[in-house]
Amino acid sequence: MVNVCVIGVYVDDMDKALDFYCNMLGFKVKHKYDDCLVHLENEGPSLILETTEKPVNAKYPGTSQVALGIETKNVKETAEKLRAIGADVIHNAPRKFPAGIFMAVRDPAGNLIELLQFDEK
Repeated sequence: MVNVCVIGVYVDDMDKALDFYCNMLGFKVKHKYDDCLVHLENEGPSLILETTEKPVNAKYPGTSQVALGIETKNVKETAEKLRAIGADVIHNAPRKFPAGIFMAVRDPAGNLIELLQFDEK
């Protein structure tokens, strides 16, 4: 029974979320079910945006939470492009993790996204 089939991202403003996920990150809308549920195209599990009343209030790093990881070939370049168009990039420089380097960014609702660049083997 171990199989992730949907990743739900809860957002407090769907218009801002769509601008971020589509215009900044490059996802495309696969289907809008109504004003509060949007399915984004993704090669992996289904990625769903769903509205909620309040933004996230989790401290990063330091609290338990789920982070959406997005792979990129050049994490520093990707983060710089996102910062230039107004994204909330948390780190000023890439950070190491056991499989490579990463930088973190927040969506408009405060959800955490880690941009991951894996070491080549």
